Amino acid sequence: MHVFGPFDQFPVAEAGAYAPPVADRQMHRTLLDVLGFDHAVLIQPSSYGGDHRALLDAVERSGGRLCGIGSCDRSVSGQALSELRALGIVGLRFVGVAGPGGGRYPGTQGLDMLELLRGDMAHAGMHAQLWADLDMCTDAAFSAAAHGMPLVLDHLAGMTPDDRPGSYRFDRMADALASGTVWIKLTYMRRSALPLDYSDMRATVAALVEAAPDRVIWGSDWPFVRMDARPDSEILLHQLHAWLGHDAFVRCVRDNPAALFVTGSHAGKMLDGPNGSI
Repeated sequence: MHVFGPFDQFPVAEAGAYAPPVADRQMHRTLLDVLGFDHAVLIQPSSYGGDHRALLDAVERSGGRLCGIGSCDRSVSGQALSELRALGIVGLRFVGVAGPGGGRYPGTQGLDMLELLRGDMAHAGMHAQLWADLDMCTDAAFSAAAHGMPLVLDHLAGMTPDDRPGSYRFDRMADALASGTVWIKLTYMRRSALPLDYSDMRATVAALVEAAPDRVIWGSDWPFVRMDARPDSEILLHQLHAWLGHDAFVRCVRDNPAALFVTGSHAGKMLDGPNGSI
């Protein structure tokens, strides 16, 4: 999930890839309460580049409900990363997709930056998050396994409805997930060709959960920037529950995120909620 604003306190960059929606910390907290989540993870939006003030403000005001994923370039020091980690920023995001006009996506850092920061990130106890196409995600996943650094893959790692078991691309990703250091987010609405329906992704999502049941985590992606038909988070949750069944659903929204963000050696300083949910 993302937060934007309040804009009078935290203005966004003028050269961003999209016009940011109104989605401040209070709106985000209200949504968590409606959905019944005790905890969530906020991702630094590209509109803020390396300015973490809005993200840190939301995490600080959350009473332990939130942790964050930041975005830093080569100018950041190891000490600064450790300081961000102490403030609840548990990882950094890297992007391999092109921006609207080609070239690097505005306000983001590429995989080249991950290679430069990997050592300081590991020392600070941070993991990496990647938004890229499937081939790049899979290559990065094998590299992460070789380096022993946890890696979270955004937006279903770029999978499409055609990526099913038996296909080269699916099976290669399944092998990478088996390494035990790679996680994949089920933000399948980003990969569907059926707006507000998404049923074309059902078989791929179900097969991925079956292939790597402990490596999949749900992602809302609220407030759904760059989407003409914006989903409803409650409907998405009910849909995933219907697709997977109760036990697998609970792993995706509670148990697996807890293993990644709470109980792991690279965990964030999030508190166990009264319901034990994430």
